[in-house]
Amino acid sequence: MLNSLQARRQALVAESDLHREEMALEWEAFKHEAARVATPARKAGHFLSMGAKAIGIFLALRRVWAGSRGAKGDPNGKRNWFATLVHAARVGVSLWPAFRSTMR
Repeated sequence: MLNSLQARRQALVAESDLHREEMALEWEAFKHEAARVATPARKAGHFLSMGAKAIGIFLALRRVWAGSRGAKGDPNGKRNWFATLVHAARVGVSLWPAFRSTMR
């Protein structure tokens, strides 16, 4: 009886070691697969972030462009190009830190 218990115990230990090795191999395969899947998701996130920033710049410049026509004191509603450039430069300076962090 003792020999059969020892034999069963050794068989269970061997089976347990086999399962540990299989689990380690499956874990490595899982890590590689997760890394493979995460790379396109990171790239998509980067492109979405850049797109959102570009849309923000477009909307800010559109607001500056629309606000530059018909300035106070101008009865003809002509565009003040110098004021437009100054406002656009302000927008660019305020948005520069957002783009600078992604350029590095």
